[in-house]
Amino acid sequence: MSLLLGIIQALVVIMLAPFFAGLIHKVKQRIRGQKGISLFQFYRNLYKLIKKEVVLSKEASIVSSIAPYFYFLPHAILCFMLPFFYKNPPLGNSSNPVVILYLLSLPVFFMTLYALDQASSFGGLGSSREWFISSLSEPSAVLLFFSLCVYTGEPNLKGVFLKLSDELRSLLSEGSDHFSISIPFLILFALLVLALAENARIPFDNPETHLELTMVHEANILEASGKHLFLFEYGSYLRLTLFLSLMSMLLFPFIGDATLYPLAFALYLIKMLFLCLVVAFVESFNAKLRLFRVPNILSFAFVLSLLALVLSMEA
Repeated sequence: MSLLLGIIQALVVIMLAPFFAGLIHKVKQRIRGQKGISLFQFYRNLYKLIKKEVVLSKEASIVSSIAPYFYFLPHAILCFMLPFFYKNPPLGNSSNPVVILYLLSLPVFFMTLYALDQASSFGGLGSSREWFISSLSEPSAVLLFFSLCVYTGEPNLKGVFLKLSDELRSLLSEGSDHFSISIPFLILFALLVLALAENARIPFDNPETHLELTMVHEANILEASGKHLFLFEYGSYLRLTLFLSLMSMLLFPFIGDATLYPLAFALYLIKMLFLCLVVAFVESFNAKLRLFRVPNILSFAFVLSLLALVLSMEA
């Protein structure tokens, strides 16, 4: 039963990923005064893509045939490793920070490899920008995950979030004075910056444009079509959902067992809807930055992550 509930949790998160991405897009359109797309439009887009033929450049090698699958699969595997709302994910014991970081970096590597393999100028442009942003954001991610482990004394992220959940319950039921929100909230703000950077959102990139001089993520998949584009798009929705889910588990870390499964799932949905609104408002009221101003914001995330690590070591 425990294994089944863990698998259901992962599959639910995978199925909801396009909905969360569509909700952000819808809210942004409503803020701009537009009617907006249907909340299920991204599902329709994916359905259309999976039925279309794959067209590859004549310069492409076998790399272009396998890269889209290696972009999607690590994100799907991560869904089986994290306790989004149920405490026993199938691969939870493997959620070591190093493994998580590698699984988050691997899709970026294969996406940029795909872009370069197409032998187009846009592929080189997009891959260089993608790695420029990733090289600045990943050190912050390393500090962020290790500060969580140091703060809770747990070796993997499953244990981290379960301990945070137990501390929250203790605070709510007994009024424990051992629960500190300062470190998790420092990490939460740093994670918000990283989520925007790693998912090519404003102010780092604009996911709604194909303007040659500014696009980052879209330049890497400009040559993709059919099932390959389906895998890239679905993988990007999963990546956004994973980062938002990490934020939700820090915002209000309530993770239940089998008896609290429906309540924990309902709270997870509420937290995700709130975070989708936050991302939509952040994107709506900010402009895309010039590329060489990106390090200014990412350095802020690095300082927050470093401060959280120092405070965790002293706690």
